[in-house]
Order: sequence, then C-alpha cells, then structure tokens
Amino acid sequence: MKNVNSNYAAELILELLKEKPWLNSPGVMTKDDFHAQDEAILFLQQMAIHGANSFGDTSQSAQRIVSGFLLDFMSKLMHSEHPLNRKSWLVDDSKLMPEQALQIISAEIVGNHLQPQSVH
Repeated sequence: MKNVNSNYAAELILELLKEKPWLNSPGVMTKDDFHAQDEAILFLQQMAIHGANSFGDTSQSAQRIVSGFLLDFMSKLMHSEHPLNRKSWLVDDSKLMPEQALQIISAEIVGNHLQPQSVH
C-alpha cells in the first residue's frame, strides 16, 4: 500500500483511459442525462470491484456520465486551485495502474456519499 498525490492519481486515470478507451467513447453529455447518475455511479462501483471490458447493458446516458466524470475528475486533480489537487489516496501498489485508478474512484464515490438510490 502507498499514498499517492493528485498528480499521480491523474496519471492513474489516464492509464485507465488508455487501457479501456471505450470509457471515453460515448460522446458528450446531454441535459437529459442527469436521470442516469445513479446508474453511472453503480457502474463505476461495480467496475472497481469486478472489473469491466465494456459498458455492457449500461444505458447511453449513464455511459456519457461515466465518461464525463472520469475526464472531469482528472481535470480537477490537475487544477492547482481545486481541493482535489491537495488530496492523497491510499492504493494497493501491487495492482496495475488502472486498478489503482479504480481504487481512487471508488474511494471518492464512497467518500462523497454518492451512493446510488436506485437504478432507473
């Protein structure tokens, strides 16, 4: 186990996106996507626990939210004025970088109490 800072966390997210380019392929979010937030959070949590090689049955709206979240999260990690830039996370350094990224994502979901209410 090791603590990683925001710069390394951003590198981990980038490695996740490189390994799984389909995470960044659903397109730009629309104003009607908000209803799929819980589904997107559930997908990210399940991916952190079980892994994933595709979005599977995840709705297009949830796919766009997942993609947008990952890019937004990486951006916030790199922005010197954002609170996430000063944060650190404990990751299992015996895991590959994309798996470490998922540990950070899962920790942020749990830490922000973004637990899904239900899947629509």
